[in-house]
Amino acid sequence: MQKQEHIVFKRSSKKHEEAHHGGAWKVAFADFMIALMALFLVLWIMQVVNKEERKAIMANMYSASVFDSSYGNPFDSNPSITPIDLASESSVQSRDDSTHVVTSFFDGDGDGPETNSLIPGKFDTQERLAALAKLIDDLMKQINAQGNVLVSVTPQGLRIVLQDDYKQHMFGRGGTEMTPFFEDLLMALAPVFQRVDNPIIISGHTDATPFSKEYSRRSNWDLSTNRANVARETLVEGGMPQDRVLQVTGMSDRALLNPDDPDGSENRRIELFVLTTPAADMLENLFGNQQDTELAKAKDKAEFNQPVIRQEPSEDPAVH
Repeated sequence: MQKQEHIVFKRSSKKHEEAHHGGAWKVAFADFMIALMALFLVLWIMQVVNKEERKAIMANMYSASVFDSSYGNPFDSNPSITPIDLASESSVQSRDDSTHVVTSFFDGDGDGPETNSLIPGKFDTQERLAALAKLIDDLMKQINAQGNVLVSVTPQGLRIVLQDDYKQHMFGRGGTEMTPFFEDLLMALAPVFQRVDNPIIISGHTDATPFSKEYSRRSNWDLSTNRANVARETLVEGGMPQDRVLQVTGMSDRALLNPDDPDGSENRRIELFVLTTPAADMLENLFGNQQDTELAKAKDKAEFNQPVIRQEPSEDPAVH
């Protein structure tokens, strides 16, 4: 009888334990459901965004920190120049159904008055260069980058200046790693240069702050050249043909935008110059083989076509 009572006591204790831990599975199931919802959310975001937007999100995730409030919310698309279009009216099934602000500039056929009517070809006249400048200005306004881009038309082509401001820096101090904001900016400009057949010069510029010779042998010449090449690589990655670039140069601090403040942020910049055909020919003739220039060919052809002058016999009496 005592043994049976002992068994009953054990069963009662077991039921007590089950009653005490009966809600643990609910917590585990809730955690599982949250993880599953997060997985579905990530898969959905990967579906509705394109390659450039995924890169921007990854760059924000790498640079953001929950312990540093200066980075803000990495998922907040308001300050981003490539916001995610979630298509409020319907679910986005493909990139063609998206109304992405950058790609919408280049879906036109050239028949309309809007900025998406950019026709591929050469931009040599002042009128066409002015139209191209307006397109770039409108693009920069839509992606909230007008404070970092200056566009001007010159007799030699179109000058595009990408520069720092008090909110956005293109590179870290003394570094060559471009920030996500300016990477996205160049990615937005790459489709423009894909349609513009003019050659392009890319030049890097620094402020007048020199490198400390005690810690590095580098100079502002190296820094400006490397930064210009990073800009070229970003444009090529965004879709610009590699042969579109005619020259990549580093100008160091020899062409300051603000000479009154040599260390000012506006002096740290990248300049893109879209050359007209005459300006590009002049530059190619300056650095190319002088024997192959059109002027040299014309001169050789003119000398070859010179009439042959036959020498008349001498009338000197002494000869007879």
